[in-house]
Amino acid sequence: MKKRIIFVCTGNTCRSPMAEALFMDIIKEKGIQEAFEVSSAGVYAFDNDPASYQAIEVMKKEYDIDIKPHRAKVLDGSDIEKADLILTMTKRHKNMIVDIYPEASTKVYVLKEFVGAEGDADIIDPFGLDYEAYKTCANEIEQLLIEVLERI
Repeated sequence: MKKRIIFVCTGNTCRSPMAEALFMDIIKEKGIQEAFEVSSAGVYAFDNDPASYQAIEVMKKEYDIDIKPHRAKVLDGSDIEKADLILTMTKRHKNMIVDIYPEASTKVYVLKEFVGAEGDADIIDPFGLDYEAYKTCANEIEQLLIEVLERI
């Protein structure tokens, strides 16, 4: 049985699509992609929005991953019901989900919280910032995802 993981951010155009693509890359490298079903969504997404230009650029240049085909999706009840693990980018995202779907509280975590990272639990939103901000964000997410895989 596949483990279903959803990465969640605000608009599903920056952080969560990068997390989805990076996690897919990590599990593919380890040859365990068959064990997972990975997706991403946003709490305030506009369906079918493309990933942000900078997210596409950083993923291509830094990781050789093409996220151009990505289209934003709004997180909904069926996503939450089907998921085994929901990893959010901020405490606010987690709280919004748990407020609306209290029954999901045992499977919703802030990404940093899930791996026991110290300090601020939020991953800074690079939206509207420059290439370096996106690169820093992607690097941070990648490091956290390596730890996620060790814990599941």
